[in-house]
Amino acid sequence: MDNDRGKHMNLIGKKLTLRPLERRDLEVSRSWVNNSQIAALLLRVLPVTEIEQERWFESICTSPNRMVWAIEDNSQHIGNVGLYNLDFVHRRAEAWTLIGELTKRGQGFGREATKLLVDYGFNGLGLNKIYLHVDSENTIAIRMYKSLGFVPEGELTAEYFIQGRFKDVIRMRLLAQEWRDRNRI
Repeated sequence: MDNDRGKHMNLIGKKLTLRPLERRDLEVSRSWVNNSQIAALLLRVLPVTEIEQERWFESICTSPNRMVWAIEDNSQHIGNVGLYNLDFVHRRAEAWTLIGELTKRGQGFGREATKLLVDYGFNGLGLNKIYLHVDSENTIAIRMYKSLGFVPEGELTAEYFIQGRFKDVIRMRLLAQEWRDRNRI
């Protein structure tokens, strides 16, 4: 089953394009989450098998409360971005961003991809709140999220046990009206 749901949902930015994740993206995506450096930032502990990756993809294709895009720079797949736990009753979702190609980090791709995702969530899907969870030590990501208007909403102490120690997680959120106020032309 290919993810043909939402082929029209390409989101075009200045430097990159978000397009629906496809089966051909699975192996490189799996290699990213199995990289110990990236996995720690994603708060992952266990490696992902090919079967688990396929199941994850199938869940994206069939679940009405998950949307995932591949991030492309000049037709090169450099990461993924998504909305999970889409709740159209309470109009909220959980966002996440991954720049998997290490050579593409620090160039603004994560910020632009997150900005496109958030704008689509608020203006395309009619969400009121987008939230995320980030490792409290991931200062680069926290700074990037704050630059887009996300604010800390709380801290989950000792939430994950990764690489031999407990990690605290910050929950951050952004409301639609705050987004609109920040992005008025």
